[in-house]
Amino acid sequence: MSKREAFLEAVCKENVEDFLRFIQLHDKAEPFDVEEVLQEMPREQREALWRRLACLLQDVLLEFPTERWEGRREEEGMQEEPTADSVSKRINDPYSPLLEVTRRLHGEYVLVSLPVSEAPLQNHIHALCEAWWKKGLQEKERFGRTAFFVSLQKSFILKKPGAEIQRVWRLHDVLLSLDYTSEENKQIIDLLLQCFHRPGKRFLVFLFSWNVNFIWVIHGTIKNQLEFYSKPITAHIAEIYFRAWKKASGEFLEKIESLCIQDFMQNAIFLHRASPVHSKVRQIVSYFHMRKDCRNVDKMLYNLYRPILWKALSAPNFEVRANSTLLFTEAFPFYDPSESNEKIDENIQKQLDTLLFFSFFKAGV
Repeated sequence: MSKREAFLEAVCKENVEDFLRFIQLHDKAEPFDVEEVLQEMPREQREALWRRLACLLQDVLLEFPTERWEGRREEEGMQEEPTADSVSKRINDPYSPLLEVTRRLHGEYVLVSLPVSEAPLQNHIHALCEAWWKKGLQEKERFGRTAFFVSLQKSFILKKPGAEIQRVWRLHDVLLSLDYTSEENKQIIDLLLQCFHRPGKRFLVFLFSWNVNFIWVIHGTIKNQLEFYSKPITAHIAEIYFRAWKKASGEFLEKIESLCIQDFMQNAIFLHRASPVHSKVRQIVSYFHMRKDCRNVDKMLYNLYRPILWKALSAPNFEVRANSTLLFTEAFPFYDPSESNEKIDENIQKQLDTLLFFSFFKAGV
C-alpha cells in the first residue's frame, strides 16, 4: 500500500490514531509531507479524502464538543493543522465535501471556540476562509466575513500588526457584501471606527465609500476624539478626509462635503479659540487650503465657504469675525475655475474690498 493510500485509509474515526501519527510525522519534518501526498493524489482520491475528512471532523466534534475545549492544550480533534492549511490550497477541486469541512471548521463549530494555545490551527482555518473568499466559491460571503473580522481583530491585538493590516486591505471588498444595518455586523463597525486612531490611510479612505450613512458615523467619531489627537495624528486625519474627498463622487461626494468638510469650516469659524478642539479643526481646514493647487479644490472651497464665510465676516461677535478673517486670508482667493476670467476677476476684487472693509472697520485685525 502506498503512502497516500495508507494516509487516505487512516482518515476515519476507527483509524484516527494512524491519522494523527501521519500528522505528527508532518509536524516533525519526518519523511512524510501532507502537501506532497496531496499533490500526488489523483482527483478521485482527493475527493474521497475531503469526504472522509468531513466525516472524521463530524465524529470528532460529536465526541469532543467545543464547550470542552476551553483551557485544553492538546485534544485529539485539534491536531489537523496541516490538513486545514492544505484544504485552502486545493479548493479548485469539486468542493461539496470541502464546503462541509469548511463549514465545520468555521464559526461556532471550531474557529471561535479554539483556546489561545491553538493559535496555529486558528491561523490555518483563517487562511482557509480567506482563500475561499478569494476563489469566489459558494458561501464566500460567510467565510469572507469571518476572515475579515479575524484579521481586523488581530490588527488590534498583535504587537507587530503590519502584516495583518495589509491582510485587512486585501480583504476590504468583503465589506461591500455586508449589510451595514445588520445587528450582527455591529462588532465589525465598532472595530472599523477604532481604525481611525491608527496608521494605514488606504483602507481608511476606502471606508468613506463603503456606505453613505457610515460617513456621518465616521465624522462623529473623529470629532468626539479630536480633543485627544496629537498634531501628527490630526495631520493623518486631515489627509484621510482629503483623499476620501478626491476619490468620492455622486452622493458620497455630496455627503463628505456637506457633513464633514463644511462642518469643519463652521467649527473653525464659530468655536471659541479657547476650545480644546479649535486648533485641531483649524489644522484640518488649513490642510484643504494648502491643497488649492489640486484639481477642483478651489471650486469646492468657493462653494462650501460661500454660504457661511461672508456672513461670519460681519458677525456681531468679535471672535467669530476674527476667526473668519483668518480663514479668509489663508484661503484667499475664492473662485470657481469654471467661470469666465472676467467673472473670476470681478469676484476676487469684491473679496478684496470686503476683506479691507472688515479688517479696518469691524474685525479690528
